[in-house]
Amino acid sequence: MQMTRDEIYRSRREFFNNHAEMWLDMWYKDRATGRYDKHGMDFERLFSLVPLKPGDHVLDVGCGTGVLVPFILQRITTKGMLYELDFADRMLETNRQLHKEENIRFVLADAESAALAKASCDSVVCFSCFPHFDDKAKAMINLSGILKPGGTFVVSHFDSSEGINKHHESCHAVMHDRLPDQSVMRDLLKAVSLTIDLFIDEPGFYCIIATK
Repeated sequence: MQMTRDEIYRSRREFFNNHAEMWLDMWYKDRATGRYDKHGMDFERLFSLVPLKPGDHVLDVGCGTGVLVPFILQRITTKGMLYELDFADRMLETNRQLHKEENIRFVLADAESAALAKASCDSVVCFSCFPHFDDKAKAMINLSGILKPGGTFVVSHFDSSEGINKHHESCHAVMHDRLPDQSVMRDLLKAVSLTIDLFIDEPGFYCIIATK
């Protein structure tokens, strides 16, 4: 029996909530060393491409338990502000428990409806979350509105679009969540006046850098 859109949404949110406490162990822990640096080189590559600087305001969309927090805070310093946004309350609560810095604000909302001030962020980063947006076009309209003119919009995964989609197909809760092909992604960004500066889609690394 085919699931309704509401059922897909609830199943997706339940999946992330149920895995919140073990998320970092599942995807970012190096089993050999016990350290959370399994993707250390990938994160270094990603943040070598994202132009963050001290004092920036950054929106971390689909932040989960906050794997990006140390990398972003290191670059924006205490002068900046980091908004951690997620639609799964347990993910956000785990994130809050792990990260106590005073320049973090936690926002429980969908990407489509997050009510941050217009043109308030220097960068909007969508790491490992874009396929899970319920309405991608609506999410792009909202997120691009939060971005300042001249600001940077990022979509990234540590796999190719083909790899991400195959992986999601193997999990019932997110089997409907697809990373659109390149032409669709380009159209989504163009529709909200974002200019693509970089588009990488290769085994182990996917990254779009665009400017408003």
